[in-house]
Amino acid sequence: MEPLEVAASLSPPFQPNNRVVDDAFAQSMGFVTTYLRAVESARTDHIIYDPFAEPLTRKDRLQIQQFMNTVSGKYHRNPEDMIAIRTRYLDEALSHRNPEIHQIVLLGAGLDARAYRLEALRDCHVLEIDQGAAMFDHKSDVMTELHAPMLAKQVDCIVFNLADAGLEVNLLARGFDPTRPTFWAMEGLLPYMDRPSNVELLKAIDYLSWPGSELWADTAGRVLLNADEWVERSMKYGEDDPLRGVFSEIPWDLELQADMGTPGTHFGRDWTPLVAAKSEEVAPFFYIGGKKPIPDVVV
Repeated sequence: MEPLEVAASLSPPFQPNNRVVDDAFAQSMGFVTTYLRAVESARTDHIIYDPFAEPLTRKDRLQIQQFMNTVSGKYHRNPEDMIAIRTRYLDEALSHRNPEIHQIVLLGAGLDARAYRLEALRDCHVLEIDQGAAMFDHKSDVMTELHAPMLAKQVDCIVFNLADAGLEVNLLARGFDPTRPTFWAMEGLLPYMDRPSNVELLKAIDYLSWPGSELWADTAGRVLLNADEWVERSMKYGEDDPLRGVFSEIPWDLELQADMGTPGTHFGRDWTPLVAAKSEEVAPFFYIGGKKPIPDVVV
């Protein structure tokens, strides 16, 4: 099967037959966001450059373009702007993390190619987690065809559903060291999981994190819980005050890095907020950074 055919056998975004996002929809949207990274990378004024995004979506470009044509203009004039800005925020967080952190966990990794393109991950052990083995197989095949050199010291791909129990066991089996600080990335993940699953995931992250560990995540506003407002699917979780939502369940120092519900300029790119399809109200997205406190040393 071709990569999108694996997801298409369940519930892709190209055939809206389910009003709630499901696992197959999330996988298919992984191809869409990678395609948008390719669109951004081809711009002369690009704010991120991912040379692997185009080959990773090349075989499915026509199908993705057809889907994009059905939603073009409904939410934003340049949909690649959102993905480019989000990608850049996480790239910057990884590049400016504590230099003692060499253990990186990418949750919901999908077609993420940072282990191949981001200099900041050199000498790092990168653990990528996603529920779709087909995504990892496709990425491995493409990188092999390209003879792409890996920048990370080591990459382990773990097939696991993050809504299930067992994160610790799966990580430890692939060399994760809980006595070392970790950077946890949750890009485009939280809206696809319900609140209890998000809380349990964050508590597991807290339990597995050595003091000084860091995290980065994005989440959507509550308006996207309405299927009529967003690609005819309702997200499973959204909140309008992200620092007082699920992240308040763990005792980390948190920072709201960006509120994408307001106009602004990010890395030189002017941004106009997304608009919900039916109500035409602003559909906010938020970018959050966090650090697990280091206890004071008592002498």
